[in-house]
Order: sequence, then C-alpha cells, then structure tokens
Amino acid sequence: MSTSEKAPSSPAAKFFVAGVDLGQKLDHSAVAVVDKRDKEFDLVLLKQFELGTEYGSVLGYLKLLNENLHDLRRIMIDQTGVGETFMSMAISSGLKNARGIVLSQPKKQDVMTFLKHCMEDGLVHIPYDREFMNELNVERFGLEATGKLKFSHPPGTHDDRLWAFALAVYYARLQPTEYHPVAAVNEYPRPGNLCPQLPRSLWQR
Repeated sequence: MSTSEKAPSSPAAKFFVAGVDLGQKLDHSAVAVVDKRDKEFDLVLLKQFELGTEYGSVLGYLKLLNENLHDLRRIMIDQTGVGETFMSMAISSGLKNARGIVLSQPKKQDVMTFLKHCMEDGLVHIPYDREFMNELNVERFGLEATGKLKFSHPPGTHDDRLWAFALAVYYARLQPTEYHPVAAVNEYPRPGNLCPQLPRSLWQR
C-alpha cells in the first residue's frame, strides 16, 4: 500500500485515530491510522514492521507519527500480554494520547463485530492492497462452548494489520450507530470466515 510509509498531512482539522497491534517473534507489530468523517472511516496509513522489530523502534515510529500528524487524537494500543510493558514505555516517552486496551475474548468480539458491521454497511474505505484484502478474508471465527466468538487465522498467515485497523475504527466511532454487540452474536449461525465476501465498494483504487 502506497500509504504505508508516509504519514498523511493534515491541513484542515481532522479526527485521526491510530490502532497498534504488537507482535513478537512469530507475529508482526502493526500500526493503522483511520480518518473519521461523520460515520465513515478512511484508512490512511497501514504499517507492518518486520518480524523481530524491537519495541523501541515501534515506539519511535509512533512518536514521529504523533509529531507529524497533529490531529492524531488517540493511539489505541493492544495492552494484552506484552502490551503492558509497551504501554509503560509509551507513557514514559511522553505519548500523552496513547491508551491501552485489554483484548479479552468479549472485547475482541465487540471490536471485530463492529468492524464487520461497518464494512458490510460500506462505512469503511480502504486503499486497494491485495495482501491486506487476503488478511481480511482469511480471518476465522468460531463459537466456544460459552457461546462467545473466538477469532483466529490459518497457519502461515497473519492478522496483525487487521487488528490494528479494527482497534482504530473501534475507538474512532464518535456517534452511536444502530449496533448492539449482544444481538450481533446471533448473526453467526456457524463457524466460518469473518468476511468471506467483502463489497467491491470497500476498496479504493
């Protein structure tokens, strides 16, 4: 994606939100930035770090992003597991707009179901990127014995950018939509892929 390395400029007041998914040796760290316009979300930046990238480098990237994108209202960081340490680093470094979120299974369900709802309604706009499209298409979900959804991806694939994007969209929602997480669970009668058939209008060429 051509937007993956260069932060967007902000000549007029905007509402940018970044989502951060932290990886380790087997997963990439990823950053996504969305621009919220009314009830719509534009993906304006998508960055995937190389495997094994030090968290200090990820933090440095976020600091530069924060300096160059003046309307970056919030940086939402997956605080689950290793994210706890990263959040401490972010706070110590002066990233005042950084916030952590613990992605428990119920919260994951809430975040991802909201993203699916927005995509199906044509409220998100994504520059065409075949790899990211595949990442969206292969994400799986299944019902646990408790009735909650569990998300996963096939071996050899990654979903780091997907979760970074989902976090950004989830926080960037400003006005309540006709969305009810509990009721939405019933939309999944059996396990399957998260978004097997995405609308063509989702992708911007």
